[in-house]
Amino acid sequence: MSEFPNIIDTPVIPNDQDVFWEAKALPQPADVLVLSQPYEPTSKEETQLHNMLKACQLDLRQCHILHLDTTDSLAWHQLRDAAQPKAVLLLGILPQQLGISAMLRLFTPNKFDERVWIAAPSLGDMETQPDAKKQLWLNGLKPVFVDKSIGNF
Repeated sequence: MSEFPNIIDTPVIPNDQDVFWEAKALPQPADVLVLSQPYEPTSKEETQLHNMLKACQLDLRQCHILHLDTTDSLAWHQLRDAAQPKAVLLLGILPQQLGISAMLRLFTPNKFDERVWIAAPSLGDMETQPDAKKQLWLNGLKPVFVDKSIGNF
């Protein structure tokens, strides 16, 4: 066995992973980063999101809302450095789309990378699942943003 590894036979990282190293236009700093599947302006989903943020006693100026399709990816390390959020709300977005290999519990606050993360189904899915919306409020949003018992809000 040679002391040098044979890199010729090493698989090459596929091109779809390049997104995690490319420079992108990134958001300005905000306390809360909301990553959601796309929705139409003035749609039920947009109204639902604004009502959720209002119930959390959050002003839209405290939040940055980004839309990601299910096939899109963004580099978390770039988002983190640009937005500097205290909390991240994933609505129908998987951590893998951000290059994160972590399993997040749905509807409850998760600590990851010194931030509070709350994962939930998409706004459209929650519109048809009132129990999911209730769980998100009672177990995730209310303890973090209203009761302030979790995180640093």
